Amino acid sequence: MYKSILALAVCATSQLCGFAAAPVDSLIYRTPYLQNICPTGVTIMYQSPVSVTSWVEYTTDTVAGERLRERQLYAGQEVVHDAEHKVRLENLKPGQRYYYRVGAREITVNKAYHKEFGDSTYVSPFHSFTTPTDNTTDFTAIILNDLHCYKPTVDSMAVLAASIPHDFIVFNGDCLPEPSDRMDALQAIHDLADAYNLASVPSFIIRGNHEIRNAYSSGMPTLFDYPGGLTYGAFNWGDTRFVTLDCGEDKPDSTWVYYGLNDFDRLHQEQADFLKAEIASEPFKNANRHVLIHHIPLWGNTDKYQPCNELWMPIIAEAPFDINLAAHTHRYRLHQKGELGNPFPVMVGGGPRHTSARMAVLTKRGNDMRLKVLDIDGNVVDELTL
Repeated sequence: MYKSILALAVCATSQLCGFAAAPVDSLIYRTPYLQNICPTGVTIMYQSPVSVTSWVEYTTDTVAGERLRERQLYAGQEVVHDAEHKVRLENLKPGQRYYYRVGAREITVNKAYHKEFGDSTYVSPFHSFTTPTDNTTDFTAIILNDLHCYKPTVDSMAVLAASIPHDFIVFNGDCLPEPSDRMDALQAIHDLADAYNLASVPSFIIRGNHEIRNAYSSGMPTLFDYPGGLTYGAFNWGDTRFVTLDCGEDKPDSTWVYYGLNDFDRLHQEQADFLKAEIASEPFKNANRHVLIHHIPLWGNTDKYQPCNELWMPIIAEAPFDINLAAHTHRYRLHQKGELGNPFPVMVGGGPRHTSARMAVLTKRGNDMRLKVLDIDGNVVDELTL
């Protein structure tokens, strides 16, 4: 395996000069991961350290079923110029189990009028996923936050998650902190993907303030596929509406450490406008249950700087959210409705260390929704019927 995705630049030169092909087992970096799943579609994301032509092959039956193939195309061309690959599978059947695998073949020479390919084709093992349905009333979601790439907690929480059948995972910020370059970001993402089986378990990645720091932070969003294409948005899981927000940094844009490169004031205002439109939308109004998720708390925030409160609280307070899931403080708290003026219960997740780490398990069965909070050893810390 190439030690750095910067090897891509070297490989690009090699492809022009016709140097030897890369080993076939190094054409795809580690494993793919699922993003932006809905009843009729899902995005398969993966990366390659050399230029490849690649595809996703998928089927409902690996033995006798028809195998379809999809590539990443943009304006009529297959995307082969970069390390990042984002293949969208559309027109899927709701509630159907699918099996998929990634194939790739290296482009060893890539010139305007001459191309050459490696002799061997890489094919990954099969992975699987099940699409949700529009009318499902049942799900189990796991919510984690502030892992900070701390391996003992990442691994322990992964073992705990594997013991709880779940439909998807939400990483609510500061789980992939401060990427220094693309390879650093990829290593962090794939460490999570491997630990939590994200090749088969859909995940939703919410930015925390630490994902916004360091040299590659502005590149990090390209490594995910967000519902709606923005770092904030909304999606349905059956009859439940999830609204996710991007709180930005925990200090003003004018703070010297940002060197004038941030404008989260604008992002906050954009989301205020989004919230008004979302709450008035048919998908929101028609949903049976509503869950609000963001990294920095609105209620229970311990920071002096709280820019979103004035903008967002008046809008959110009028909406019928059943629960608000937040993080950031590294101190777990469950604030009952009205405790801090909050119009619905607010859970603030824990921190990255053994004693402070918490996992939230949100389950819905019919009209019954419950929140269970576990410590790293699987002990129940809190339970709440919503």
